[in-house]
Amino acid sequence: MYSSLIWDAGRFGHHSFGYGMYNGGGMWIMGLFVLAVIAALTLSIIAIVRTSKKKNATGDALRIVEERYAKGELTKEEYDVMKKDLR
Repeated sequence: MYSSLIWDAGRFGHHSFGYGMYNGGGMWIMGLFVLAVIAALTLSIIAIVRTSKKKNATGDALRIVEERYAKGELTKEEYDVMKKDLR
């Protein structure tokens, strides 16, 4: 009789003493932790992709300015100003 009282003391019909991480709110905490890790990874990937695109755009613009200077479309002063603005 006493053993059945001990084994049925767990919450929500579980056969435990009511202790442990997975009884009650422990599953919510683990779920939130997993979601936080996934969100951090996703935001990191987005940041890496955005910075790589900016570097490519700046490199392309600088290449165009250099080509225009080489063709004689820009003076030395204009070239220096544009190059400084792009960096």
